[in-house]
Amino acid sequence: MKNNDENSGRRDFMKKTTLAGVGLILAKPFHITANPLQVGDKVNVAVVGCGGRGNGMIFQNIPKIPGANLVAVCDVIESRRENAKNRFEAKYNTKVSAYEDFYKMLRKEKLDAVVLATPDFWHMQHSVDALKDGLHVYCEKAMSNNIQDARKMAEAMKETGKLLQIGRQRRSNDRYRFTYQKLLKQEQVFGRITHAIGQWNRSQIWTQQPKKEDNIQLAVLKKYGFDTVDQVYNWRNYKKLGGGVVSDLGSHQIDIFNWFLDAFPHTVYATGNNSYHGYEQADTMAAILEYDTPKGKSIGIYENISNSRAVGNFERFVGDKGAFIISEGKENKIYRESRVDASEWQKYVDMNYLSRGSDMTMYKDQNKANAQADSGIRETAPQVSYNIKEMGDMDKVYNMRAHTAHLYNFIESVRGEETLNYTAIESYKSEVCIYKIHEAINNGGAKIKIKPSEYEV
Repeated sequence: MKNNDENSGRRDFMKKTTLAGVGLILAKPFHITANPLQVGDKVNVAVVGCGGRGNGMIFQNIPKIPGANLVAVCDVIESRRENAKNRFEAKYNTKVSAYEDFYKMLRKEKLDAVVLATPDFWHMQHSVDALKDGLHVYCEKAMSNNIQDARKMAEAMKETGKLLQIGRQRRSNDRYRFTYQKLLKQEQVFGRITHAIGQWNRSQIWTQQPKKEDNIQLAVLKKYGFDTVDQVYNWRNYKKLGGGVVSDLGSHQIDIFNWFLDAFPHTVYATGNNSYHGYEQADTMAAILEYDTPKGKSIGIYENISNSRAVGNFERFVGDKGAFIISEGKENKIYRESRVDASEWQKYVDMNYLSRGSDMTMYKDQNKANAQADSGIRETAPQVSYNIKEMGDMDKVYNMRAHTAHLYNFIESVRGEETLNYTAIESYKSEVCIYKIHEAINNGGAKIKIKPSEYEV
């Protein structure tokens, strides 16, 4: 892909840049632009971070993407990177290099793109330096552990003209894309959306422990910004390294609010605490977001519970003609308001967008009983359920798991065959919401106003 002369020039230039001393004193920005790929070329990729998400990319996503060629892995823990290298080489009969130092890898390898699955606090510097070195970047969410660094990432994408896709994979999920493109935008099935409700509940915050073979050396970890062994394994729980459940989970779902509502909140209220698990970050939280959408005012309600899986995780949108529950799991359903005549929705059935679920006749006896009740309280008329039938008639149907589809979209965009489904500039706007929620929680449930200018890059 890159010719030898160009790669030698890159290598010579990058030899002049190093990690200085310990801590996070990083190289100055690079300014070399990679050659454009030719149609049919594979994208030479390195995966940085070989933990749970990085291993998922290496073994579950990349092998399913014909245009991706894994050439290197990088991790500060030796056993992680060596295990990833050896497993991949054995399984796919190929050669993969393994590195501790991100910058050494950039100096030595002929790369077109890097995929970052590292702790949040490293995302900005690795992304910006790779972009300015002429590489394209896929970076897991959240963009950073602070809004200032997230903004630098979006600005670097604009300045360099290179691609920076953020790993909120719902943006490449066929069900989510169909719901947005066809049901919300094209057909406006649900009328005016007045409420977006989301939650992600789990019975505990996931924590890791070192494995015996990890051979942890604290001096090495400190060179990369970690003060303790626990920080390198459970960085999400530390404020200087990650963003806790709000950034880890909530950022996925609040981003869906913004996407489906075609708006960003102007006011945020949020509260939370760390009383259950006792980590630095809030483990239980709730937020209210106020929107002015193209169709009128709307409210977003989001919560995260870390001591129970009750009710699971999903997003729910409520309009005056219908509502829907959507998720990457099994919680997916569409409802027509009972006051909306079935004939109005029959066209969506005829178009093969929807199939009928429950029928109103099953509720006749129930409604009659409600009307005769002597309590004076009547139940709300039930909604009629539908399912998505066919997710066709879109600009693209991936028919892949969302993580694979999102990375596929990035690789194909690098090859010039697609455009990014979710750029860093779009992602930055949702990052603003997330860190305003952090601000509200840290200020005891304060009401936080967001100016339109704060969303601009």
